[in-house]
Parts: sequence; structure tokens; C-alpha cells
Amino acid sequence: MWPLRTIGFFGIFGVACFASLANPIWGVLNYMMVYQINPPAKWWGQPLCDAGMRFSMFAAAFTIIGLFTGRKNVPDVRPVFSLWELGVFCLIGVAALNLVIGIDHGPGTMYAFEKFWKVLLFVLILARLATTRRNLLLVVWTLVLGSLYLGYDAFTAPESAFVLGRLERVGGPDISTTSGVAAHLAAMLPIIGVAFLTAREWKWKAVAALSGALTVNAIIMCRTRSAFIGIACGALAAVFMAPRVRRYRIHLLLILGGIAAFSLTDSNFWARMETMTSKEKLDKDAATVTRREIWKVSWQIFTDHPLGIGPGNFQNIIGEYAPKHHKRASHNSLVVCFVELGVQGGVLFLLMVGGSLWFLRRSSRRAHLTADPVETKILAYGLFISFVTYFITALGTQRFYCESFWWVLVLPLCLHRMVTREIETRDRAGYPMLR
Repeated sequence: MWPLRTIGFFGIFGVACFASLANPIWGVLNYMMVYQINPPAKWWGQPLCDAGMRFSMFAAAFTIIGLFTGRKNVPDVRPVFSLWELGVFCLIGVAALNLVIGIDHGPGTMYAFEKFWKVLLFVLILARLATTRRNLLLVVWTLVLGSLYLGYDAFTAPESAFVLGRLERVGGPDISTTSGVAAHLAAMLPIIGVAFLTAREWKWKAVAALSGALTVNAIIMCRTRSAFIGIACGALAAVFMAPRVRRYRIHLLLILGGIAAFSLTDSNFWARMETMTSKEKLDKDAATVTRREIWKVSWQIFTDHPLGIGPGNFQNIIGEYAPKHHKRASHNSLVVCFVELGVQGGVLFLLMVGGSLWFLRRSSRRAHLTADPVETKILAYGLFISFVTYFITALGTQRFYCESFWWVLVLPLCLHRMVTREIETRDRAGYPMLR
């Protein structure tokens, strides 16, 4: 007999799978929650794993089937594929090409490629489904609830979940490291802020506030400097880019949030952050010195192989250039992109980053033409801050193949399509365009 928690999760998961056959957005939400909760790592999820359950695969499979069986609930998008999505296809092609032209493929190369194209496949599905206001807000709240769960999981984590005083083993497979979960949760904070500002009932504002508090607490427990820098840059952007319609309210929330976050920190947290306050301290910090050495070696690898060494191959190759860093990660998403996928992959990725920023700017400028101008403006603002936070954080830790990193990159396209849809609906209804 399965435990009650196992039965409860299986029931919810099963209902979401079958609901996605009628409306595939439920499959998207199901997949995103499974990614954040990571049932295989929980005691209550183990009986389901023993029974052969593969949560992400099942959620994705039902979603893909739902694209056909629930076709009436799949939003139409024009054009069928945007330039950004064509960039996704090209990036998959570049990764596939590097399986051929790369060097010394290790056992993890094919795994990295398979993971990468699956990540980008889900991104393409998300870009098609989260293009109505309702669906996009459902995605936002799924991220809020997922962060709430991760924050609670961190709050109740046993001592065994900490390594050298830093939180580990919380969240899905590619956000379970201390740097990974901190990067993910740092990017979720602005999205939680969006949910709080746009919630129409106080009970939902309370849920968002609780999610934000537990999320901040979890980030502090990770003591990750890259996430701290990302949040600092995101906070600065949040202050200066706050939309006029809610500027003073947003500034007040930022001040109150900053005070609350500071109250949760301890001396150990600030001791680690203080290593970034002077060149002398950075030169003595082992992790910082290691990163500098790895990035220097990365440049050597790139100059020797400008077309790329193959996806997931960085850790196999770096030991040939610097034996003491054998099997070490790049600790930089942009570096790993250029080294593994070559100059063609790196340039393409940067163009897609620019495209995401353009979508946000375009959506913000046209917000007054949508069904809810204030909400649209806040969505564009929050997604921009999330984007800045995650991208800056990813420059200090490897997030290029991480699913939630690509979610943050594609949500601006979803918002752009939502805005375009609502403007076209307004035009068909005969309302004059505002200029």
C-alpha cells in the first residue's frame, strides 16, 4: 500500500496528465511543477519510481498528445514560427553539428545533446501555449507555487542537506546544487513580485508574499555569490526601470523586501559575500582563483577549436589543458556556450538574448493597447528584471543547459504574442488604435 502522500501526488499528477489531453496548458504546468518538486528525490516519490513512473516524460508526452487532441485550446500564433524560434531550431542544429565536428566525445556528450534538444522542445511548446493572458498568468503562478515549495523544502531541510554550511540537494536535477537552486530562485523573485502586484485578492497576495519570504530565505541558505550579484543587478534595474503606473508602490515593496531579506541573513552569509569586497580577498579566495584559471584555459580551448568541442564536452577536455582542473565545470554559461557550440552557437545565442529583450521592450511600449494595460506593463517589467537577474547570475555559474534558464528566455516571446493577440482582437472589434 502506498503512503497517503504518494497516493495524493499520483492522483494530482494523473488528473493533470489527463486534463492536458483536453487543454495542453495543464500539461505545461504539470511539467513545470514536476521539474521544481523533483518527486524521484522524495521518499513519497520513490514508490512511484519503483513502479516505473517517469514523471517528466509522462507530463511531456501527454502535453504533446494534447496539442492534437485539445487543438481547440491551442492558441493560434502568427507567424507560425518567429525568428526567435527559428533560432532555437538553428541552435539545435549547431549542437547536432558539433557532435560531428567536436573533439574527443565523452560519454556525457550525447546525454548533454539529448537533454538540450528536449529542453528546447519544451521551450517551443511553452512559446505556443503561454500566449494568452490566462495561460501566461497560470505559468507565472506555477512558478510562484514551485518557489513556495522549494522555499519550504529548504526551510525544513535536514542537516544532511548542507555541505560546508551551504544548502544542497533541493529542487530538480539541474537546480539541485547550491549554485543551481540559488540561481533559479533568484530569477523567480521578480516573477513572485509580479504575482503579488497583479493579484486581485489578498489571499493570493499572501501566497505570493509567503513564497517570496521562503524563496529569499532559501537563497540566503545557499550563500551563493553569483546569485547575490545577480539579485543586486536585478534590484538596481528594478529601481530605475519601475513603470510609472506603480513606481512608488514598487519602490516601497523593494525597500520593505530588502529590509526583510537583511533581517534573515547571518554573519556566515556576509562573511562569504565580503570576499568580493576587495581584490586582495578575491585573490586569496580559492573558488575565485579557480574560476579565473578555468576561464583563462577556456579561452585557450576556444582559440584552438573556434567551431566548438561538442555539447557537454567541456569537462572532458579541460583536463587536457589544465590537469588540476580535470572534470571541472566552466562556471559561466556564456563561456560554455562559446566553447562547446563554437562561435556560431555563441553568436546565435546572443542574438536570441537580444531578441528576448526586444520582445520585452516592444510589449511594454504597446501595453496601453492591451486588455489590461497596467497588468501588461507589470508583466513586462517583472520578466525583464527576472531576465537580468538570471543572465547576470549565469555568468558566474553554468546554466546554459538548465531548463528554467530557457523558460526565462522564452517568456518575453510569450508576452509579446499575448500583447499582439490582444491588439489584433481590439482592432477586429473596431476600437481605434491609440498612438
